[in-house]
Amino acid sequence: MRNISFICLVLSITACTNSTDNKEKELQSLLDNKEYFKLRDRLSVESDQISDAKKIFFRAYVRNAFNDNGKSNEDIEALLTKYTSAISDSSKANLLEKQADNYFKTFQYAAAASVDSELVKNYSTKLDSERLSDIKNDLLARKGLRNISPQELYINGNDTVYWKKDKVGLIEIPVRQKDSVYSCIFDTRANISTISKTYAAKLHLKILDDSFDVGSGLTGITFKSRMGIADSIFIGHILVRNVVFQVLPDEVLYFEPIQFRINVIIGYPVIQQLKEVQVYQDGKMIIPKKATSTDLHNLAMDGLSPIIAVKTGNDTLGFHFDSGATSSDFYSTYFDKYKKEITSRGKLQKVQTGGAGGTITTEVYALDSVVLNIANKPITLKNVGVHIKAIDKHWKEKFYGNLGQDLISPFKVMIINFDDMYIDFR
Repeated sequence: MRNISFICLVLSITACTNSTDNKEKELQSLLDNKEYFKLRDRLSVESDQISDAKKIFFRAYVRNAFNDNGKSNEDIEALLTKYTSAISDSSKANLLEKQADNYFKTFQYAAAASVDSELVKNYSTKLDSERLSDIKNDLLARKGLRNISPQELYINGNDTVYWKKDKVGLIEIPVRQKDSVYSCIFDTRANISTISKTYAAKLHLKILDDSFDVGSGLTGITFKSRMGIADSIFIGHILVRNVVFQVLPDEVLYFEPIQFRINVIIGYPVIQQLKEVQVYQDGKMIIPKKATSTDLHNLAMDGLSPIIAVKTGNDTLGFHFDSGATSSDFYSTYFDKYKKEITSRGKLQKVQTGGAGGTITTEVYALDSVVLNIANKPITLKNVGVHIKAIDKHWKEKFYGNLGQDLISPFKVMIINFDDMYIDFR
């Protein structure tokens, strides 16, 4: 009987170990494919079924994705100290990249630069050439900012600003500096606020010496940029201090085919610090002093790019959310997933797509309409282009498309909340 009991115990332990290993592999697959919403939901119910180290490991990534950057870095520190012997060098390099991202998003530029420096010095062999080049470039930008004070935002009460659309349909808001007011594009997907060289002079920005490369993922063109610092700007009555802009040559922000020039873009670092923005179709933009909580939590971050959860059938897909795009387009990942339906319904055509540095011509399947479920609401997008190939051959795209302002138009108001991490429509 003792032998039988021992065998049963061994079988039980083996089954438990296999179950734990399988859970961890499934969670790792979700992380590798940037399925942040699924990873968060699975981890919330399965964290007691995996090892303590893996629980902290996956939680660090989930907290990073859902804008809990300080807690994410606490997890990363615990992993790199208490569990360091159990973590591969490749995993350590990945964690350090997230740590640098957490520091940068909380305006701790010197700390971000220090982590980038460690990656370059100690983990170069664990990174592919493209990632290493990106980290070295980030290091140049962040070293230049190392003595810059953190961005600070002061809001005394609910505020209202009035926006308008420019000639290509992008949302522009008034931004004041001293006695001058400038129309600035409101762009959730701009990783950092951007300004032309001419307007950097008009706003009397402090231009830093260090230059770094900026690439257009759309066109593949690379150009030099410097950082510029605005001591203060006002959005309505809201004061924002120590605002970082990347300063680009005027010609990079000029689009010859449509004779359109971008002067200033207010990007993610400023928008997220507002915490909540309510965009009304009648031209109002209300910024409440206190952000509103809900149970939606359908917004995540992939680095500095907002990702919105989209339900199609029984699946949840991640899409980029881009208020700086007039219309939506779907990536080749969406085409690969729904190829049969798309080729039967759509019409193949060539389109021109514009971005910083120029335009490109790509082939898309044009769909008359696509129905998506976002924030528990069915939303119909009209005239959607689905790319049949990756827009940039260097992208290892995990997301399914880029949702623009046509997502907003059916509703009276859109709420973007970077405090409770959601987007809602009313």
